[in-house]
Amino acid sequence: MLVQGMIAAAMMLQGAPPAEPAPMQSVALVQAQEDPAKLLNLGVKLAMAGETDAARLAFEKVRAMRVDYTLETTDGRFVYPADLAREGLEMLERGDFARARDKVAAR
Repeated sequence: MLVQGMIAAAMMLQGAPPAEPAPMQSVALVQAQEDPAKLLNLGVKLAMAGETDAARLAFEKVRAMRVDYTLETTDGRFVYPADLAREGLEMLERGDFARARDKVAAR
């Protein structure tokens, strides 16, 4: 009986877990980041995880940045960050990230 009381008291002191911790953390990560390359990568990761709102926020933030340099993509292209962000937003709209996630899960 004493042990159960101690466990109950410890649980009450911890408080209730937040209802949706992941999306809030994702949005905070996007808001804190200022590097367009990191934001693009974060947007892709969020989209692959199904967090489309946070991914959209990341892509839109990059698209709004005034960056006068290009980034090298994995396929060797040199592209302005805003153009990559536009591509990311288009992929979100088409559902490409969801299809890619399904392919990974099916393996």
